[in-house]
Amino acid sequence: MTDLAGAITSAARTAWWIVVVRGVLAIGLGIVALVWPDVTARVVIVLFGIWALADGIIALVSIVTGGGRAWGWLLLEGVLGIAAGIIAFRAPVTVALALVLVVAFWSIMIGVLEISGSLQVRQVPGSGWGWLLASGVISILFGILLFAWPDIGFKTLIVLIGIYALAIGVFWLISAFMIRKDIKAMDAV
Repeated sequence: MTDLAGAITSAARTAWWIVVVRGVLAIGLGIVALVWPDVTARVVIVLFGIWALADGIIALVSIVTGGGRAWGWLLLEGVLGIAAGIIAFRAPVTVALALVLVVAFWSIMIGVLEISGSLQVRQVPGSGWGWLLASGVISILFGILLFAWPDIGFKTLIVLIGIYALAIGVFWLISAFMIRKDIKAMDAV
């Protein structure tokens, strides 16, 4: 077994359950997004607005309490955070479009990393590299879809995220249990 394969096998012995948690969380998000797309879309924008506003205020307060360190950057961060929060509440459609583009970029980057990871672990028996490869391809296709149609609508995006999250969650669960099964088989030998 190569050094990489040995390191992956060692990590899988103790951390396979992390992939299970990721899969369960993804499936949970997928179900919520599909059952309540309207509510989920509004909640995402409102939570972002609250977070950005609170973060901006905290940055401004940090100018006073921080002893004068980096106050210029904190001022900029505070003003931008408050502005982003206000925009989220006053122009939610603009925020929705920006979030669509962020999700598209994130999805493509995750897909590239998953494909790269799958190619690195394909030599490890029972690594589930094919499922990781499939999830990477789905992630990239999802990101491309969003970049191609950024005005797809936030509710539609939430539904697509729900479908994507369900698919990725299932792939992660299958991978985790395949890893666990093969680890048990190796331990028995």
